[in-house]
Amino acid sequence: MCAHAVRPMPDPILDAIRKRLQQHYALHRRGALFWTAYQGLQLELVRGQPFDHERLCNAMADMAEDLGAVEHAQLIGNRNASCTSR
Repeated sequence: MCAHAVRPMPDPILDAIRKRLQQHYALHRRGALFWTAYQGLQLELVRGQPFDHERLCNAMADMAEDLGAVEHAQLIGNRNASCTSR
């Protein structure tokens, strides 16, 4: 079982991405079109913030989990890859 920490405050950099990801999930649920949009949004996000790649990708993985697109998001870097940081 994973021990979950409290999530940090919302990040303004991620607000627009979160809204767009929610829209795609509402339209496509867990389908291929959702994941295509997810990848495109992720590329857009990290291109604009290349030195914050790990944190931003993990934040998007958390968003996908929050939406219900995945049961347990896979995180990158030195965070525990077996569960999210909640």
